[in-house]
Amino acid sequence: MSQATPAAAPPGEPSVAFHTGVADPVQHAARLVRKAVSLGSRVLVVGAAQPLQQLDEQLWTAEPGSFLPHGRWTPEAEGSTRLRRSPVWLCSQPERLLQEGASAPERPEVLIHLGGDVSGAHAAVGPSMAASFAKVIELVATDSAARSAGQQRWRAWREQGVVPTHHAFS
Repeated sequence: MSQATPAAAPPGEPSVAFHTGVADPVQHAARLVRKAVSLGSRVLVVGAAQPLQQLDEQLWTAEPGSFLPHGRWTPEAEGSTRLRRSPVWLCSQPERLLQEGASAPERPEVLIHLGGDVSGAHAAVGPSMAASFAKVIELVATDSAARSAGQQRWRAWREQGVVPTHHAFS
């Protein structure tokens, strides 16, 4: 992945940032979530079930007194008051979220993708899904499979005319 010059995204297009060389994507995501919520943003974190479970636990227990209200997005929870009020949604079924949708006032502004393969369910995470978010953060871990998947996601964004920014964390 090449270094892109940071530029403001055109109206209606998300600002996309790749965070590469992330040693612990779950811990990194927890920090990003806390920062986004402290700035008044609502956040959707998508990823595989296991890392989301770890993130769920971190948001409960990371630091004494630092609990962040959050909920799991499922089709069954879509209309729940608790989820609508939560500033953080965790979702392992982004393709279902696309199908079910979320009403505009409640939809998070920030999308954090914990990484992983771009095939299957997580292929939904990309330009088509992200168009309704102000900011998208793609996390890329240090292992070769994660780097390869990150490169595929980078190319997918570029093919859609989006110029992501790159932040190395190694």
